[in-house]
Parts: sequence; C-alpha cells; structure tokens
Amino acid sequence: MKTIGGGAILVLSSSWLALALALGLGLGCGSSGTSSAAPATSGPDAGAEAAAPSAGDPPACVGPPGAGGGGPKARGDVGGALDPSGQKLVVFGGDTAVAACNDIPAHTHANDTWILDVGCGSWKQVTPPDGPGARARHAMVTDADRNRAIVFGGRTRSGTSGPYTALNDAWAFDFAAETWTKLQASGVAPQGRSNATAVVDPKGKQLVVFGGSTDTSGTAFTPTADTFVLDLEGGAWRAIAASPAPPARLFHAMAVDTDSRVAYVFSGGDENAFTGPFFKDVWALDLKGESWSKVATTGSAPAGRINASLVFDQSAKRLVVFGGHDDGAVGNQNEVYSLDVSATPAAWSRLGGGDKLNKPPSATCMFAPDFTTIDTAAPERRSAFALGARVDGRGFVVFGGKSDCGLLSDAWWWSGSTEAWTPMKMSPVGLSCLRTSTTCTGLCG
Repeated sequence: MKTIGGGAILVLSSSWLALALALGLGLGCGSSGTSSAAPATSGPDAGAEAAAPSAGDPPACVGPPGAGGGGPKARGDVGGALDPSGQKLVVFGGDTAVAACNDIPAHTHANDTWILDVGCGSWKQVTPPDGPGARARHAMVTDADRNRAIVFGGRTRSGTSGPYTALNDAWAFDFAAETWTKLQASGVAPQGRSNATAVVDPKGKQLVVFGGSTDTSGTAFTPTADTFVLDLEGGAWRAIAASPAPPARLFHAMAVDTDSRVAYVFSGGDENAFTGPFFKDVWALDLKGESWSKVATTGSAPAGRINASLVFDQSAKRLVVFGGHDDGAVGNQNEVYSLDVSATPAAWSRLGGGDKLNKPPSATCMFAPDFTTIDTAAPERRSAFALGARVDGRGFVVFGGKSDCGLLSDAWWWSGSTEAWTPMKMSPVGLSCLRTSTTCTGLCG
C-alpha cells in the first residue's frame, strides 16, 4: 500500500491512483457527504475594510457588502485574474463535476465568466456575446498595462468520454468593458496543451508560456519543456530556443519579477504525475537574454507538488507558494512558503500556518475527522484553484479548487505584509467536516 494525497487517498495500486488523479477524484472516503452547515458571514470584516491596500491587505469595500448565496458553482482546474486595482477577481471556466468517493467524475467543463468584488465579497455573472469556449486546465493571467486578463489554452471535451481537444487559443477579458476578445495571432503558436503556465512581461510587452501537456488522453500525460512568447502589440507568436531548459513538466507554477524581467517556474510533474514523485526544483528564465538557469536553494523547502500557486512579491523580492497537492502523506495543502531570491543561494522558509498531519488512515480510503490538525485561520487545503495576484505581488486572492471533500467555492485573501489570511467569500461546500461541525464520523462528514 502507498499513501499519497489525492485529497489524501490511501490506494492499493499506483494505477488506481493514476486514474483517480487523472479524472479528478478528490473526495475523502471516510465521509457521509458534504457538511450542510450554514455559510459564514460574507465579505471582509471591519478591520479588513479599513486596512491600507498599499500594505498588501484586502481592498476596502466601496459598495454594499455581498449577501449570502449566489456566485459560481464550486469548481477546480479553473482560471482567475485580479484587475490592476486589486478590486475585481475575474474567474473563467473550470471543471464543475463532483466525484463521489472512489467514483470517476464525468468532467463538466464550464464557459461562464464571474466577477468577485473582492472587498465587498459579492459575485456577479457577466454574459458577453462572445467568449472562450468551455474549458479547464487553462492558464489565466493579468495584463495590467492593458487593463485586461488573458486566457491561454486548456482542454475541453463535448461528451463524457473519448479524447479531449487540447487548445492553443488566446482570449482577452477587458476589466472595464467586461467583454471578451479573441487575440488574433500570427507566427508559430504553441501546440494545443493543458496545464501550461503563463505570465505577462510588461517591459517586454509579451505573454510568456511554458510547459504543459499536449496529450489528449484522460489517462496519460505528454509534458513539454518549450517556451513561447506572444507579442501583445504585434500579435506574433515565437519560440524561445533556450538550452538548457527545465525538464518537461505540467501542473507546475510560474511567476515573474517584472522589475528584473525574470520569470520563475516551481515544481510540477512529469509523465508520471499521476503518482509522483513531483519536481521540487526552481528555474529562472531571464527574459532579457532569453536563457534558463536552475536556481540553487537552501532552507526549509516545500515538498514537491502539483497544481499550486506562485506569486512574486516585488517589495520583498521573494516568491510565495500556496497550496497544491504534494506527494507525501497529506496530499492537498494549505501551507505558505517563501523563497527569498535576493539571497545566494535563494532561501526557502515556511511562513507558518496550515494543517498538519495528525493520524494516518485507519483502512483503505478511511480517514478520521482529525486526519489533520486544522488551522482554522487558513483556507481549506486545496489544489487546482484560481489565483488573482496584485500587480506588485504583495497580496493575492484564491478561489475554489479541489479539496479532500469535493470542489470548493470560497475566496480568501493573503496579505504579504501581515502574512495572514482574510476570508472574502465563505461557503461550506467542499470543506472537511471539522471546519463546519463538531459531530463528525469521517474526514468529510
């Protein structure tokens, strides 16, 4: 037997885990279902409303606080981006299929667009006349200079079986007009792919895309190690032929230091990403010289993981890692780590907080409610969520994702100044039972 997180699932064989992770299984099995506890109060508290945004704290509410209810369906493999003011989180697409214990979800890909007023904790759906087709596992980033978000790639499927279509189109969402526009591009575009990463290089006026899987099967990965840039003014794709390059990967995370024009890639998986082990490395792409180098690190590094987030904090000159699914005993995580890239070698440190392993499963797929010791000041452990970061990286908001107990639909803000979380829009959906109840028989109910 092997214990590995899939929401921390004890499995009997690596092939079973491969299928479960490939198809998105993420429900703890010692449960009786999702808790029906009432949602917590919506929106930030009074202290958060009064906080200075320049410090990295959540934006103030400039309208009526959000009421309970509404908002997008819970989902994973979803994209998100924060507008330059830090007030609007736009969320697009994702997978809304919920897996029952040991079952395989059908993968229901969404094409809806939602905007969260981060300060007020209120959602609204926008329905432009045109927009990207339904998809999941796409890349989504903020293009601050043009006040828009950009979506690239992903995968989709019209039915519940058969091969996927790997996408390589790019779309822009105008934060002011709240409309979508397809970016018409020339040149040699990347091959269609899912689970790629992207960043915007403002000084280079370009979108940078790295890695991903070009496979259209639901049970295999074909990771890539190629890098492409899209000229955001001229509209032309081109490849960056830099060697050495990071090993081919997908499910990785990427962020950019816009001052020095260095993009960083962290962790992810290779063709064996169903089972691990996952990469633990960090690579840097010098966008001026268009060359890759491996970053030497020291300190308390996070475990290798997939579907985590990475943000570059410009003022602290550090990378910030949140969440993801590691290859250890816990699986989905809610810890926060930083990597000080101004140090030589770059120095890892854990910033505190997060759930900790308490006891192993009692039997195959049977988890006690106190499987972990819960940090109630942190969001539920998760992977494959939407992220929206401030332009300076001093704070970010996360929405949704995959948890041990299904899919999530909550939103939380992390401040780089206080290194603490603030709930922005709460929901009991997908939470492990100890977060919502004291009468639990298993991890999820």
